[in-house]
Amino acid sequence: MTATNGSGPLRRAPGSRLSRRSRLLIGAAVALVIGAVLVAPIVILTGGSGPGTCTLALTYKGRSYVARAIVPSGIVQGVAIGVGVTSGCGTSPANIGVRSLLGVKPASAIGIATDQSSIYVQRGLCAAAVPRALLACLKRASS
Repeated sequence: MTATNGSGPLRRAPGSRLSRRSRLLIGAAVALVIGAVLVAPIVILTGGSGPGTCTLALTYKGRSYVARAIVPSGIVQGVAIGVGVTSGCGTSPANIGVRSLLGVKPASAIGIATDQSSIYVQRGLCAAAVPRALLACLKRASS
């Protein structure tokens, strides 16, 4: 911008062809695109929200487990017990290390070291339990 002595409006620099409004619109569009790119992996990996969302499945020793959200402070992972295969939600099957859970039999539920916010529960077991009550339900089922 070129400064004047107040006798007229400010003039745009010779290299600037876009108005301030155009530059602001372009900046807002770029911000939206960057935001979408940053949020997309989270939505894809978690399956979004609402009914019919996708949940990851895990197969270990011939048993089928589904991922369930938990309260992370309530669960303690034990020792590594083997390797399971994860699948679902558009991902290709992959081997993953499986860990036992303190106070829960591996036939009921297992954990993986890379995810502290969910555990894999045997399909159909404690299906109605909310995340806060899931661990207690699994311990009762393991007794």
